Amino acid sequence: MKTPRYDWVLFDLDETLVDFPVSRALEQTLQLHGIVASEERMQEYQALNHRLWGQYNSGEIDAEQLQQTRFSPFAPAGVNPLAMNDTFLTRIIALSQPLEGVVDTLLSLKERVSMGIITNGFSLPQRGRLAKLGWHDWFEPLIISDEVRVTKPSAAIFEQSLALMGRPDPARVLMVGDNPKTDIAGAAAMGLATCWYNPHGQEGECAPTHEIRHFSHLAEIVLG
Repeated sequence: MKTPRYDWVLFDLDETLVDFPVSRALEQTLQLHGIVASEERMQEYQALNHRLWGQYNSGEIDAEQLQQTRFSPFAPAGVNPLAMNDTFLTRIIALSQPLEGVVDTLLSLKERVSMGIITNGFSLPQRGRLAKLGWHDWFEPLIISDEVRVTKPSAAIFEQSLALMGRPDPARVLMVGDNPKTDIAGAAAMGLATCWYNPHGQEGECAPTHEIRHFSHLAEIVLG
């Protein structure tokens, strides 16, 4: 049996391992809270949510501020924005599924290499989805930006991960993700090998070590 090319594989979570069913979760959240939203109100929400996520990823606001604020456009309907946020996150957990090829690939890797996760997300849906899928003990470390108070692509979140991993040779660590800025550029700046999961063949300003269109191609890269 060949020696794997990498000792560690670190994964992004959203849109790398599992989907993030925003539209369906939002639709169900509105229904559960009895809201029929106008197009104007939905546009207000989308613009606010986009702006807040940009501020969160740049470190201007924390996860609590984002979650308390993003559903405020619906407050005039008499709904508590934080209650809506909680409903939305529970619907994300319920609706989310692994992406194509992920389960078989993870099963082929987990007995051969160590696996971890670094995700820009909130603790409840990230841990909740891993538990639902039975993956909660597959990944160590599990680094969630909401819990460590720093987001990708900051060097600090990768530094924390490497410290928890016992400081392996960065060249023997592969970071896999769908975002060329937060996942690929962030990891490459720390000397990690990178694999851009790019199923739609998008162009990005990054130079990954590897690039794959289908997740199943990862096994060949890692195991050789």
